[in-house]
Amino acid sequence: MDFPPLGTLRIASPDDAPRISIVATAAFRYSPLFDWERPDHAKYPKDTLESYRTQFLNAIQSDDHIVLVQEDAYLGNENNKTTAIIPDGTGWTAPKAGDEVIVAVISIKLDPNSPHKGKLKNNKGSLLTAHENPGRDLNRRHYDEWGTLSAAARKKNKAHKDSIISMIVVHPAYWKRGHGTRLATWARDLAINDRVPQCVSAAPMSQCLFISLGYRRLDEIVARGDEDDPRGAKTLLLEFGREYRGGLCKRRLLRWITKVAKDSLMRLVELTQRTLGRA
Repeated sequence: MDFPPLGTLRIASPDDAPRISIVATAAFRYSPLFDWERPDHAKYPKDTLESYRTQFLNAIQSDDHIVLVQEDAYLGNENNKTTAIIPDGTGWTAPKAGDEVIVAVISIKLDPNSPHKGKLKNNKGSLLTAHENPGRDLNRRHYDEWGTLSAAARKKNKAHKDSIISMIVVHPAYWKRGHGTRLATWARDLAINDRVPQCVSAAPMSQCLFISLGYRRLDEIVARGDEDDPRGAKTLLLEFGREYRGGLCKRRLLRWITKVAKDSLMRLVELTQRTLGRA
């Protein structure tokens, strides 16, 4: 099966992880989940960066994921365009203004039976292992609860075997340039090529984009407020390609029928030849 054309996108490598962690921190700061999961980001911003660095580094090196990035000309004042705290000593050295840098990233978890596992990878680099991270920015209970709620919502809606857009972010300094649309469109086109449904937990700022690309609402994922944060958090579980559900079983059945028919035809030909030989 072919991949959609990458165009200006490229495959992420382990050495991209420090820069990707900055992009993710700057962008996720505007998600309702950020305050819910990371209430102490202001106190421990390096822990936030290290958390995203680890998540993306693991995905980049996992055969079950595809991670793509988009680059753009570097803006020297980009940190002024986000309310996230980006401290010094991130492990990434800023280039000259105008040089190409990563500004957007998408991580796609492939469906369990995907033929693409281990493909579209670039695991060359020096940053192959994650640093130890105490996670002091996290509300660990909220963080774990959200993972449980998300998995339950996918299973309830029979989307647990879909491919998943696990993360898609664009640095706020580079919003409204089509980067998010380019990444999301590539992911959707992969689902179309493979005829495999794909789901995403969409925060409010990305819901219109995904709906415009043909994703449809399955459910809400809701974490109810508590004594730590009475606001709670909510996203929409969206899915593209609902009509593809069951397609894998149908394709396997078709291959089985074709094989049986071919084997039967070969046996019939052999039997005919033996019969004619006796005659």
